[in-house]
Amino acid sequence: MAPRMTFLRGVLNFVVAGALLGVLLTSFVAPRFMAWDNTPGMGKALCDCAETTRQTASRLVNAQLIGCGVGAAVGAIAGIAFGVTRRKKQAAATPAA
Repeated sequence: MAPRMTFLRGVLNFVVAGALLGVLLTSFVAPRFMAWDNTPGMGKALCDCAETTRQTASRLVNAQLIGCGVGAAVGAIAGIAFGVTRRKKQAAATPAA
């Protein structure tokens, strides 16, 4: 395989891994925050619970999309950094002819 394709494949692996980690992390954190955010201060709920449920589900999906994007961006940065470092080490290991 060409060196560029190998580099790009490595970066894309980091992007996908970062996106998956971002979604997983958001799936654990966001519901707890949303439950706290939608809990009434005192007494009974003073809202339309069906509409609140729809809004909460929508916010969870949006939070997961944001987590996926952030994770993919962090993965891309990590993949590029890892690939560049690896290339430099390989270039230093091979003596110039």
